[in-house]
Amino acid sequence: MTSKRTELNAKTRRRKDTTISGFFYISLAVWCPSVRFSFLAFCVIIGLCCCTAAGAAEKYAGDFLTLGVGARPLGLGGSFAAIADDSTAAYWNPAGLGRLRHSEAAFMHSSLGDLDSYDFVNYVHPIGRTASLGLSWLRVGIDDIPITALPRPASPVSPANRPEQVGSFSSTDNAFFLSYGKQVGLNLGRKRLDLFLGGSAKLIYITALGNTNALGVGGDLGVLWTTRPGLSIGLVAQDFFNTKLYWNTPPRNPGEASNTDTIEPNLKIGLSYGRSIKPLKSQLLLTVDTDSLYSFEMHYGAEYVFAELLSLRIGIQERKGINTIRLMTAGAGLRLSFLTGAAFSVDYAFTNNNELGNSNRLSLMTRF
Repeated sequence: MTSKRTELNAKTRRRKDTTISGFFYISLAVWCPSVRFSFLAFCVIIGLCCCTAAGAAEKYAGDFLTLGVGARPLGLGGSFAAIADDSTAAYWNPAGLGRLRHSEAAFMHSSLGDLDSYDFVNYVHPIGRTASLGLSWLRVGIDDIPITALPRPASPVSPANRPEQVGSFSSTDNAFFLSYGKQVGLNLGRKRLDLFLGGSAKLIYITALGNTNALGVGGDLGVLWTTRPGLSIGLVAQDFFNTKLYWNTPPRNPGEASNTDTIEPNLKIGLSYGRSIKPLKSQLLLTVDTDSLYSFEMHYGAEYVFAELLSLRIGIQERKGINTIRLMTAGAGLRLSFLTGAAFSVDYAFTNNNELGNSNRLSLMTRF
C-alpha cells in the first residue's frame, strides 16, 4: 500500500526532490551578544543539516499535511510560520499559541478538484497568561466511492450483464493535533527577548478500500521570535522524527515487516514584518517562508488591513519539479472586534493550481 493510496496524492505533487537522510537535535546553550547574528547563523547551520541528500524520491506519504489550513494563511501564499497569531498556529507554528490570550475556534471547508472534501476545525484555550492548549482535526477525503460488480461474473460484459453498484467506500486522510504554546521571556542585559516555544503531537489515521487503514504518530516543534516591534522570525520542525504510517495490509512476502510509509521531516523558516500606517488607520504585513522538504520552495505574502476591519491579501507559492512554477493566491477578510477582546472574522482565499484547478476556500474564526 506504499505511497499509491489515493489519486489525490498522485495529483497534488508530481515532482522529484531530495530525500532528507536525517534530522537534527537542537541545543541552544549560549546567546551571542548580537541576537540577530546568532539567529541567522543558527538558521544556516540547521538548513545545511537538512539539505543532506540520500537520493531522489517521489514523496506522497502524508502529502495531505502540506495543503495548509485557514483562508488567511492560504491567501498569503502559505507563508504564516512567523505570524502564527490565531488558532491556526496549531498547524503552521504551534509556538504561536503562546501569543493568544482568548479562546478561539476556527472552521474551514473547501474542495480539491471538485472531488475531495477538505475540512479543518480546531479550538484553542488559554492556560494562565502565557500559554495555550489546542485541539485540531484536519480531514481530506472522497466519500461514497461506488463499488461495482457484474451480476454474472463468469459472463462477459453485455447489455444484459452490466456492472451494478454493490456498495461504496470512503478514502480519507485524517490528522488530529494536540498542540501547546508558551511565551518565554528572556532578559539580555537591558533588552528583553520575546520568545515563544511550542509543539504538537499528531495522530494520523488513513482509510481506503476494503477496510484498509494506516495509523501513525508524529510531532512538530516550533519557535517564534519577536526581535523588535513588527519583526518576527519563525522556525518549525515538522515530523522531526520521521513519522511512520503502519498499514494493516499483510507484507508482500512471508516473514517481512508490515507495510509502512514514512513522512519525512520538514524544516520551515519564516520571516514577517508589520508596520502601521497611522494616517490611513491601516497596517501592512509582509511575510516570506521556505520549506526544506521540497528543495526549499518559497512562499511570499502581503496583507493590508484597513481600520482593523477589512483585509486584502496576495501571495505567491512555489512548486518545484523539472521546472519551477509560481502560483498566485489572493484573499480578503472581514473582522469584527469588541472591547472585551472578543472577535469574529470571515476569510476567503483563492488559490491557483495547475494540477488540481482553481480553489475557493472559506474559513470562520471566533474569539471569545
